[in-house]
Amino acid sequence: MMNWKQMALGAVGAISLLSIVACGGNTGTNGSMGSGAGGTDIVVKDNTNPSVYQSFKLEKIDKIANIRGVGWLTSDSILLDKPNKDLKPVTVEGEERYPNNIYMHDLAKGTDTLLKESDVSLAAPMASPDGQYVFYREPEESVGKGFILNLNNGESVQTGKDMGFVGEGAWLDNTHVVYPNMEGNLVSADVEGNTKVLVEVGSFNIRSVEVSGSTVYYITGEDGQLNAYDAETGEVKQVLKSVEWVIPSNDGTRLAIVKKTADTKRALVLTDLEGNEKATLARGTQIFGTSWSQDDSKIAYTINSESDNEKGLFVSNTESAEQFQISADMDNVSDPLAWSPEGSKILLSQSVLDSTGYHFETSIITISE
Repeated sequence: MMNWKQMALGAVGAISLLSIVACGGNTGTNGSMGSGAGGTDIVVKDNTNPSVYQSFKLEKIDKIANIRGVGWLTSDSILLDKPNKDLKPVTVEGEERYPNNIYMHDLAKGTDTLLKESDVSLAAPMASPDGQYVFYREPEESVGKGFILNLNNGESVQTGKDMGFVGEGAWLDNTHVVYPNMEGNLVSADVEGNTKVLVEVGSFNIRSVEVSGSTVYYITGEDGQLNAYDAETGEVKQVLKSVEWVIPSNDGTRLAIVKKTADTKRALVLTDLEGNEKATLARGTQIFGTSWSQDDSKIAYTINSESDNEKGLFVSNTESAEQFQISADMDNVSDPLAWSPEGSKILLSQSVLDSTGYHFETSIITISE
């Protein structure tokens, strides 16, 4: 079983494998095949669950090869990282690799705009809620220095001198980001680069940092202790154990929790803020990428399982718990899924293998009700 540290190492290592060939395509729900500008064919298998089809409909899947989309900037543009082939490559283990830089991709035009250029690779870009800033790291394997990029003037500031795990952190508000450092502390940094220790956790193993309103959720220890820090009062409380991932709803009233139920079994459950279970949405070997829609009516997630009917990308209704399997092939995601601002599209990135090796692929999934 791959743990969270192995996932971080694998994700960072795979960054250097990207190339800049782009292509797209889309399909409907009838299992037909579509071909985009780059000639890539996409097959979507029929889902035969009739009760689910009454709630959700898959409209199309647009795929963009060789980019790693990580979040939405607007309804028509996404944030991504990819190799910058305008820069000088470096040779690593006998292979030429271009530094990974941060871009914006226009979905309508299919064009990329460079947001941050650097001779060293940049990783895990994360846009602020208002889309004005981007938090990212300069990775050294699974850790790296943190920076905040101002998208209005293109300038970056370093968030202190401490290192943090690549991909760990969340925006506390439009001007403050929160993340764990290597000293076992939960730290906040503002857009000027000033840092402040919020909680001296005392644990090297701080992960799944998420924010809901003024509450910062994070998991510590081998027993998967879920903690909640109140940024207004400074109080910390322990919520639940055996938690692998926590994803708070946007309105701050519920938690989606991936919990370990056995060595090779996981469950996605909805709870109240005290950790009391209200519904079970899914079960599988692993459950990744969980994301609430903007109105909290739906949750998207991926499941690893040995059965095609029980793996891949799913959407569940958070009130009825009805489940819709979008694709059995989308079961290995690179980053958390992301809903578009209007709530009709899902951004998903995954590492795929073809004849040239591993590379990233980004999918934009459009659904309707």
